[in-house]
Amino acid sequence: MSIYDKSSLVLIPSGTKTSKVYSQKPTNGDGDFDFTRSTAATRIAANGNIEKETGNLLLQSNSFDTTWVTANASVTGGQSGYDGSSDAWLLQNNAGFTTTANVRQNLSLGSSVRSFSVYAKQGNVDWMRILMYDGSIPHQCWFNLTDGSTANASDIIDSKSTSVGGGWYRCEILANTNIESTNIYPTSVAGSSFSDNGGNILIQDAQLEQGLVARDYIETTTTALYGGITDNVPRLDYTDSSCPALLLEPQRTNVLTNSEYVGGMTLQNISATANATTSPEGVGNAYEVEPTGTGFKTIGNFVSVTANLTYTISFFYKNVDHKNIGFYDNNTSGSEIQINVQDNTFTLGSNVINGNVEDYGNGWYRAYATFAASSGTLANYLIFRNDSNSGSYTATGSSIYVYGFQVESGSYKTSYIPTYGTSVTRNADSCLGAGNASTFNSTEGVLYWEGSFDSTSTTAGAIALIGANSNRVQFYNSGSNVVALITPNGSTSFTATTSGSVDITSNHKYAVKWSLNDFALWVDGVKIATDTSGATFNNDALTELRFSDFGANYLYANVKQVLTFNTALSDAELATLTTI
Repeated sequence: MSIYDKSSLVLIPSGTKTSKVYSQKPTNGDGDFDFTRSTAATRIAANGNIEKETGNLLLQSNSFDTTWVTANASVTGGQSGYDGSSDAWLLQNNAGFTTTANVRQNLSLGSSVRSFSVYAKQGNVDWMRILMYDGSIPHQCWFNLTDGSTANASDIIDSKSTSVGGGWYRCEILANTNIESTNIYPTSVAGSSFSDNGGNILIQDAQLEQGLVARDYIETTTTALYGGITDNVPRLDYTDSSCPALLLEPQRTNVLTNSEYVGGMTLQNISATANATTSPEGVGNAYEVEPTGTGFKTIGNFVSVTANLTYTISFFYKNVDHKNIGFYDNNTSGSEIQINVQDNTFTLGSNVINGNVEDYGNGWYRAYATFAASSGTLANYLIFRNDSNSGSYTATGSSIYVYGFQVESGSYKTSYIPTYGTSVTRNADSCLGAGNASTFNSTEGVLYWEGSFDSTSTTAGAIALIGANSNRVQFYNSGSNVVALITPNGSTSFTATTSGSVDITSNHKYAVKWSLNDFALWVDGVKIATDTSGATFNNDALTELRFSDFGANYLYANVKQVLTFNTALSDAELATLTTI
């Protein structure tokens, strides 16, 4: 029999659904956790890419005869599609060359960076015009459905056509605008809105979404639909290894209003090319930024903050052929992280509380710096420095890729929060409610967990077995240490601390044992503390395992394992259980 066979509850994060984290034991579901986070979020998926919420804002996205409106046109379903289905539509001009013909969906959406895409194939005319209309300006492009080329783009960030076989193309435009409608036209030539009477093309699967690039198609009916890490979806994060950890984070706000749209930032002697390469998301939405002209070469963001509060700034980069950059708050002296992007070494400014450069794979790194803002405006700059890192870069012809800028109030960086026109808040993760009185043995047992706290902040929470009358067995973050605490009926029987012996922001294995006159704390195979006196709990005093204490002191950590045992394990068993 293994030690795991003796456990009463086992959580090795692997199975989740919206609002639920599944345990492996007990098998009747009593050990499952209730999860809440009333906003979307991001994580590192098993493939190593950042996964975020995705969605299709259109209604009836492939039913062009429903919420879509035709003008001088007809739509006929049942056509052979790009995916082997019969779900495509024939869009046909029924009015002749003197009148535009289109199908459109009327919307009312505020300003944001969005992608509008549709699959299309040549009919008896060669061109298609698609646009996002803001009430006065058409943000538009023409697509040649014979070869996928584009022409006559106006008021857009970018356009793209991707062949998907069989003469079909996925055609996409990208714009930063409010939207009153999305429109599709069959046309005879580029730059024209007209075709002869009966002029037609095939269309299928339209999508309108936040961000700089079209992602996997999401079919909608009467409501917009979302996928990925949506509201109340627990995050199994693969940042550190091939095995996931349950990621639990506090509420944070990215106060930057456009975290990925570099073209909308303040550029000084910088050329910015949208969708230049694959980002840490695994899609082609990263910018290439290249110095031009003379003078300082910077990318700037300006946001209102609270003076003297602590903020963390971060962004992702991948080098092309440059050497040195700096990332800093221009209003706060000594707030800079200087980075050699060739070898990813860095230097922190005198007022940086903490900072680092972290490897995200595929040549991508995330740099961050934490400091106290000196004024109510944070002037967040990325600057190109010369090869000696002694001043501004004066040459041209070198570049880097960038993605995902973030400014958040807090003493450490958290997971990426994308924004597309307004600041975005990711609410706190909460994971509670596992087990009941029959799951745990209150008179003796072991609480074990493996993981790492997000920070040395005392707000980073607790993991606890609790019951009525302040009964608890818990680990909590006391700042730079982890404390084990056992309190039957509110009276402390055992308390022990790691006392700086471990870095609590790194992965460790912790176990606390309780039995009448027999208490112990184990960390990484070592017995840290013991007590051979003290009372334990009455029967059925412990009724719930939760990632918090009795209050709102929620656990913010990466949780790799949690187990409870209904017997006080031997020293040999505890050594085996906690050895890294």
